[in-house]
Amino acid sequence: RPPMAPTTASLRPLLLFIVSANALHGQGVSSSRSAVTMLRGGASASAIDDKAAEARERLSSWLAKPRAGGPGGASQDAEFEKALGLMKARGLSNVEKAVGLLRQVHQRDDSVQVKLELADALNTVMRIKTNANCLVLDGTLDTPANKRLWKALGNEALPMATAAYKALPGNTRALAVYADSFMFSCSAKGIVKQALSGTAKEYKRMANELRKYPKWDGAVGNAFLGGFYNVAPWPVGNKKLAAQYLQDGAAIAPTRRNLYYVGVNAYQTGDFARAVDYFGRATKAACGSVTEEDFGAFLLQESRKGLKLAQAAVAAEANQ
Repeated sequence: RPPMAPTTASLRPLLLFIVSANALHGQGVSSSRSAVTMLRGGASASAIDDKAAEARERLSSWLAKPRAGGPGGASQDAEFEKALGLMKARGLSNVEKAVGLLRQVHQRDDSVQVKLELADALNTVMRIKTNANCLVLDGTLDTPANKRLWKALGNEALPMATAAYKALPGNTRALAVYADSFMFSCSAKGIVKQALSGTAKEYKRMANELRKYPKWDGAVGNAFLGGFYNVAPWPVGNKKLAAQYLQDGAAIAPTRRNLYYVGVNAYQTGDFARAVDYFGRATKAACGSVTEEDFGAFLLQESRKGLKLAQAAVAAEANQ
């Protein structure tokens, strides 16, 4: 009986090691180079060489794709390709149709690629329907209706997103899909309640991991972490620390979401002049990614609302 050829899955750890090692060797890394940095507000993480990380992500993405000619490969599945087209077109109706198609594909193809796409599509439905569970001027968006949706779709998305995240180390998209799924699933139990549980530790860890990739989705890691500290109750919450993360995110990527978030924090801490500045800038700023555009209209609406409230507050202070 001839020996079996090694599979892509069995070769994944070796391939990732070789690519990372070659990328580092090409950079001439010396022992004097700092290896570890401490990230504010959470876990410590190894400093990642940009080229090594980029090489590993390219390989991870390649490993996620079924090889041409493989049995049941998603790349040869007409429903899978149609679903990807619907996701690209965006809009709630298209995305919900994509979810239906991807669920059917997943029944016959349990590959990492299909899991990642289905989890992403489910996240997108939740993002559009619940405005991404974003920061608001008063309270939170964890209404009973939203929590029911996060429980149903979040609990479906999270196991698939987790599997893709573990199978694709160094893949930023897999990390981002996992982060969204985790956030939605946990929010189904109540944002405030989860902030005081062990869930907060994993939330901060993944947000800090996303912060290593500031170009991804407009520094979304800062939005995750700053938003967490902004809404979490005492003793976890810290609006001053939230302001630092949110300001850093807006400096990296002055998108509508990031500028609006700084405005929310400033308004809630009584810095009304700063709130006027950032809400005003948010009303003129573009969204920084397709995921941000999923709730871009809500961000614009809330930015205009915040601007009027902050202007009124500034005027009231001047009359005192």
